[in-house]
Formats: sequence, structure tokens, C-alpha cells
Amino acid sequence: MRSGYQNLHTHTTYCDGKLSAEDMIKAALQKGGSSIGFSEHSFVPFDREYSMSLENTPKYIHEINELKAKYEGQIEVYLGIEMDCFTDVLPEGLEYVLGVSHHVEKDGDFITIDGSLKHIERVCTEHFNNDYYAMAEKYYATITNVVQKTKADIVGHFDLIVKRNIDGCLFDEMHPRYIKAALDAMESILEHCNLFEINTGAMYRLGKAEPYPSVYMLKELQKRGGEIILSSDSHSANSLYFKFDEIQELVKSCGFTYIKRLTKDGFINEKL
Repeated sequence: MRSGYQNLHTHTTYCDGKLSAEDMIKAALQKGGSSIGFSEHSFVPFDREYSMSLENTPKYIHEINELKAKYEGQIEVYLGIEMDCFTDVLPEGLEYVLGVSHHVEKDGDFITIDGSLKHIERVCTEHFNNDYYAMAEKYYATITNVVQKTKADIVGHFDLIVKRNIDGCLFDEMHPRYIKAALDAMESILEHCNLFEINTGAMYRLGKAEPYPSVYMLKELQKRGGEIILSSDSHSANSLYFKFDEIQELVKSCGFTYIKRLTKDGFINEKL
């Protein structure tokens, strides 16, 4: 990338990350990054294990702003949040918002679809009568209004439901029911936000062959006028900017000619 690497999807010890914010900045500098954005998981009352607490949210905002000033001239630091559909209040003072959902509401409960393979299998059996397409339909129905619910600038890990579906071990991602649910959600989202992240997090952590969105979904997004921004969904130093060079070649093959980049003046186009 001509301007150096940028990753706006970065986690720290404020939620489920492994390092402090300053340590992640230092790692970004070591890896040749010119920009890093922090996007901790917003507070979700029914899943406190991974989300940032309400009491730590203002501390997080204050620390990132301090680090922004401390590292000025060395690396651009941006303050964001990964805003979940089931979070009630959007904090103030943010520079961008990633809109996501890690859960669906079913049978009077909030159920994560971002768990282990055994967890996903159990959820599908107990709540969807072992119908993975019904589970996918519920997930995509949940994120149809992700922009309105979260005020997102960027749609995060659009097809998160496929995270554990490595080599199609759970369901066929080309099945008509799955494709319809995903594309219906994509088209609804595009009415409110054009910008989707390409997320390499599961490629790093699980060895998946494709990012989110998948190659098929990226081609469909490009046909519909969607735009993209690179993201590594980093929870550790080694995952920062993971496979960004490779992903740029992939998205060119999908028809994209530029990626978006956040600057102090807003999002700009950066030619591939």
C-alpha cells in the first residue's frame, strides 16, 4: 500500500485482546504500519466475557486520545468501536464505528454465533432443529438493520456465520437458501452504508482460506457498488495487517480498483 498499512479493527486488554493499546501501537510501527484504529467490543449486557465494560469505556476513550497525541508524527491513531446490534448506547467522541452482530435472539435468549465448532453445532441442534440454513437466515435477518442500529461507518465481518464452516463442514455456502439470505441482507445494508470491511481475522486464527466476506460475496458486493476497507481484526501483535498484500490481489480479481482509507479528513479512495 502506497501510504503504509492501516488497520481499523484492533482489540486490546479492554476487552478480549492480548496486549495494551500502546503495545499494539508499538507492534504496528514494527510492522511498517502508518495507521492503526482501535475498535473495542461495545458493552453487551448478556455477554460480558468478551465485551468492554461500561466503567472502562470512558477510560478507553481517554487512553486512546492520549496515545493519539503521544504518537503524533510517528503513526496515525484513530478512536473507534465495534458496535454490536444489541448495545443500547453509542459512546460519544468516536471517529468511526464498525457495525456488527455476534448474536441472534432466539427462544427468549441471546445466542452467540461466534463460538467454537462444538458450540455452533449445539446451537443449531437446540435452537434450529439442526437446520444450518435457518440459523444463517436468522443471523442475516439480525444484521439487515445493522447500520440503523449501530450508526455504522463500516460493516464488520458481514458473513461471520461462516467462521467455523471450514471446508463446508457445517453447510453449503452456495445453497440457494444461504445465498438468498446473505444477498437480501447485503442489499438492505447497502441502502444505508456502502463500506464493508475485508476481515482476515479468521484466516489468522483458524487458517480459513478466505476472508470475510468470502470471495463469492465480495464479487456480489462489487456488482452492487459496495466499497471495501482492509481489516485484520487483531487481538494480538502478530495478526496486525495479516495477509494484506495477498488480499489486495484477491480483491482486484473480484473487480475492485480501490480500497477506502480513513484519514483526518475522512475516508478517501486509495488505488490498488
